[in-house]
Amino acid sequence: MTPLKPYLIRAIYEWIVDNHFTPHLLVNAEYPGVELPQDFIENGRIVLNVRPQAIQGLSLGNDEVEFNARFAGRAMRIIAPMGA
Repeated sequence: MTPLKPYLIRAIYEWIVDNHFTPHLLVNAEYPGVELPQDFIENGRIVLNVRPQAIQGLSLGNDEVEFNARFAGRAMRIIAPMGA
């Protein structure tokens, strides 16, 4: 059986965007495989604005969330495994 978490994330994300709210993603920055901007991590966590206008190339896959974003003017690829 496939995990439920990725399906819930995709459904909730779509609902938030459809209702003109701003979706955020809380990520455990210490989880293996995470690629995040280190300057913005607080207490081992980071909250990311994943509003469509703030990011590019969003992929809400079954194993990880990936997208491109800018932090302090610097482009970066964000990777957050589902466990993070």
